[in-house]
Amino acid sequence: MNDKISSFDEEATLSGLIKKARRRTIWRNTGISLAVTLLILGGGWFTNLQLQYRSSDNTLRDIEMFKKISGPNLYRSGSKIKYGFLRGTLEYQTYKLVAGIPVIWDQETYEFSSWGSFSRPHYSDLSLLDPVMQEEGFHYYRPFNPYNGEREMMFYLPAVKYENYLNEIPQLNDMDERKLVELALSFDRNYTLEQIKAMLPSDVHPVWYWVDTYSDMKPYIAHKMPDESIVNPFPDPASRVYGFGVQHDYNDISEKDFLEAVESGLRTNGKYKQEYKRIYDYMRNNKEQPDTSDVRLLGVVVTGTADKLKSLQGQPYVRAAVLARLLTGTEQQTQTISLKFKLESQDCCCPIGIKKVSTFIPSFGNLQGLVVYSPLSPV
Repeated sequence: MNDKISSFDEEATLSGLIKKARRRTIWRNTGISLAVTLLILGGGWFTNLQLQYRSSDNTLRDIEMFKKISGPNLYRSGSKIKYGFLRGTLEYQTYKLVAGIPVIWDQETYEFSSWGSFSRPHYSDLSLLDPVMQEEGFHYYRPFNPYNGEREMMFYLPAVKYENYLNEIPQLNDMDERKLVELALSFDRNYTLEQIKAMLPSDVHPVWYWVDTYSDMKPYIAHKMPDESIVNPFPDPASRVYGFGVQHDYNDISEKDFLEAVESGLRTNGKYKQEYKRIYDYMRNNKEQPDTSDVRLLGVVVTGTADKLKSLQGQPYVRAAVLARLLTGTEQQTQTISLKFKLESQDCCCPIGIKKVSTFIPSFGNLQGLVVYSPLSPV
């Protein structure tokens, strides 16, 4: 009887030891699995962030380099980057300078992936019917900025015959002489920078130069539709032209600046490399490399008071002139305060997942000493 009890106790003890060993094994395996899972997730997230850091830096680099040859009279006011899993977003803010007054202009949103690609989704041009243009027989719409509703500039190629040409210089006579104006001038032919400086009135100063990069002229040829109607070419909006302009820290610019920007884009294996190559090949025209004489200027953007820009009336080299941003005295103060508030509000916080780079704007009217997300630079 005692032997049976002893045998039962031994079996119970052995069973308890086995169960205990199983529990330990389960807990050990669970702990190992959890540790491995956390290690994989942590390593994956860290790797994802490192890839996104590199991708966002390359995205910002490509955008800024491309803006150096595009975006008439546009400057960068800041940028904000948000990181996520395998993809992130970059908000790129720009402003214009109209006779020294900053005007908030656009906020472009780009999406980038951890693998290095990026795009600008959900973007479309905004063109609306202009009643005045319609009355004068124009068959195309006026482009507007979809971000702030302001009018965009238009540019007319000298080698293209358009059905209508917009010349809004006479409107300056009906404006307050102190009103600040941004005006796009399209010339009758191409000129050099020195020729432009010599022929413009002394009180008219260009802030941006439009460059001939038109390797394919087929889109600018009138063509007949199946219903026998004729579709005439349209002028180019500001978003589709290339050129170079003055910068906030120096005004001594030349055609060489455009060449160097294109060559720099070629050396960088970025998103817009093929476009840089197209422009470069067009300018060099079968030569080994282009020179400054191959940078042909088709027009300019000028800013100033309505009174000073009146001197452009009747100038034979002006084929078309399109008014864009106009600022009254009240708007000048409002725009300065608005941009100041926008930049200050950007600096108020830095949420997790948002990359913030701070610097100080150079002396710039009422904006001196403001902190923004990244260095102020022309685009």
